[in-house]
Amino acid sequence: MKIEKISDTQIKVTLNHSDLIDRNLKLSELAYGSQKAQALFKDMMARANEEFGFETDNVPLMIEAVPLSTDSIMIVVTKVDDPSQIEQKLEAIGERPTHRTFKEPEEDRLTDLALMGKDISEAQVTAANKEIALTYLFNDFDQMCMAAHRVQPMFAGDNSLYKYNEKYFLVFGKNKKADSEFEGMVGVLDEFGSRCPSSALNEMFLKEHGKLMIDLHAIDILSKYL
Repeated sequence: MKIEKISDTQIKVTLNHSDLIDRNLKLSELAYGSQKAQALFKDMMARANEEFGFETDNVPLMIEAVPLSTDSIMIVVTKVDDPSQIEQKLEAIGERPTHRTFKEPEEDRLTDLALMGKDISEAQVTAANKEIALTYLFNDFDQMCMAAHRVQPMFAGDNSLYKYNEKYFLVFGKNKKADSEFEGMVGVLDEFGSRCPSSALNEMFLKEHGKLMIDLHAIDILSKYL
């Protein structure tokens, strides 16, 4: 593992084949957010803090993963203070195919935006992260509860509630109901919250830095008791 400081707000981490072998980790697992991938990310941030004073606690992060080959990857971690930086980054990236995995080095880059505490306009769902279908941010607990009540009849599947930086995040897995429910569900959620990038890496960030309030059955519990 090679960590380089680019600036006070940005580092670059290069992982090669031997780094992955040492951790018994497949490149594709980074997208799925396995326990081993979470441990790796935690180690990366700890080393960056130790070597360069790169502190990431309670700081919104933008994470870009650039496959270098079938068994190596470069990860750029950037601290974000101004939400407009995210919007500018999204505009620069433009529209990209959604079906990407870490096993496809010909794809120029995979971008995960860990925008915890920041509103965001568009979700990027990759094939590697297909089990995480939607992530929504809510500034107000009551608004989040109202949204949960409305979408509960439309959704069947895993869904969890996180709290980070005094904001609430509903993370939805794959909907077992008809695809026709998806647009209606998104329309309802858009009334109450802001759609965020949906990926296993972002949920990993919430697990690491936020608080898990309700696991797997969030909207059912919220609808029943609140």
